[in-house]
Amino acid sequence: MTKNKEFSEWYLKILEDAEIIDSRYPVKGMPVYRRWGLFMIREIQRCLEKMLENAGHEPTLFPLLIPDNILRKETKHIAGFEDEVFWVTNAGDNRLDRKLALRPTSETSIYEMFRIWIRSHGDLPLKVHQSCAVYRYETKHTRPLIRGREFLWNEGHSAHRDMEDAKRNIEEIKEIYGRLISDILCIPFIVDRRPEWDRFPGAEDTFAFDTLMPNGKTLQIATVHNLAQNFSRVFGIRFENESGNHEYVYQTSYGPSFGRLLAAIISIHGDERGLILPPRVAPLQVIIVPIVFKEFEKKEILKYAEDVKERLMLFGIRTEIDESEEHPGAKYYHWEMKGIPVRIEIGPRDLKDKKITVVRRDTGKRFEIGLENVEKEIKRILDEISDNLRETAEKKFKERFFRVEKLEDIKGYVGKGIIITGWCGKKECAERIEEYADILSVNDREGICSVCGNPGKEIRVAKTY
Repeated sequence: MTKNKEFSEWYLKILEDAEIIDSRYPVKGMPVYRRWGLFMIREIQRCLEKMLENAGHEPTLFPLLIPDNILRKETKHIAGFEDEVFWVTNAGDNRLDRKLALRPTSETSIYEMFRIWIRSHGDLPLKVHQSCAVYRYETKHTRPLIRGREFLWNEGHSAHRDMEDAKRNIEEIKEIYGRLISDILCIPFIVDRRPEWDRFPGAEDTFAFDTLMPNGKTLQIATVHNLAQNFSRVFGIRFENESGNHEYVYQTSYGPSFGRLLAAIISIHGDERGLILPPRVAPLQVIIVPIVFKEFEKKEILKYAEDVKERLMLFGIRTEIDESEEHPGAKYYHWEMKGIPVRIEIGPRDLKDKKITVVRRDTGKRFEIGLENVEKEIKRILDEISDNLRETAEKKFKERFFRVEKLEDIKGYVGKGIIITGWCGKKECAERIEEYADILSVNDREGICSVCGNPGKEIRVAKTY
């Protein structure tokens, strides 16, 4: 099965074979996360939370339930989610006095508390984050990790004394997300400023981190929103400035989807044999496969493998030994499918020469190294794998940008990548363009409308999930 030609089938098979999730739970769009998938999500979460907290974010966890009257305070916000909200109306046989929503996102619940916590300019900026599940009754076709009804994410929220400080926070969050997505997960991306009709409900601006999947569709993996004073005016979030006057705070909110980040890792780096995992988030970074030909060699080879494992583990490298009864070929196939970055083979000759045989998952390259500095050598190899995954993915990403001038030319590139063209700003021209693909962003550069030929702005369009 080829990944690029049969991507949907390949993707679903990998999720099952590698035991990432199980989608057979009897509520559609709510998967069960298994060891391999949950470890990666938790590792992504740990990395992100550390960066946010180093940048001054307070870790929090807000209740799952949001009262109806609180959710409805910001009218544009609730209008954007109204058809997707799960409502709790009963406790047993007792009808609740007011409906409670399962959080579709947490702006309204968090800002109800911001109103209490913020009193003076000394309380600002206030920055919080939480990792949690959110719930939306997705009516489109659900797809595991990409589009569901329960999904895991981290959401951050901030309050500032002026727009300049809010914008500084937005730039800082963009930098943090960039480090997570590119440096750690080795995923290429572009930041798109969403057009007005595609902004987060209640936001003045929305910036989306988009990557490209093998089928040519873009996947939005994180967003950052400039909320200005839209929510603070509704929720009464004010502070006393140095002059004793009361002002409304400026706010931002932001979040990456852990499921979509995982889907991007699987899809962008994987190949026909299965997963290829970035070392920083791989559940195992090294698998040791003992090669035993004669029974009397087994004890000594396993002891040698245990010594190597212990040295690597003490160096912080996640390592296991495959002592199963499967023949070596079956073990190789299994761990390649699971995406382990490095395989170490230890046989009688390795034992005799005090060496190990190393196989890289990303390139398939096989070579020997000595035991003298095995920890540092394996760490260097893991870093090289990260660099190679990042560079390879970035090269493929850049090759899938296409510039076109005419509307009819857009159709030929739909499903191949991101298309750069022009738009005059008129609604009717945007509607014509979106018959073929979605408008991802409207840029500051000048452009000629691909529909009417009038001057306008450069835009990026693509098929999206």
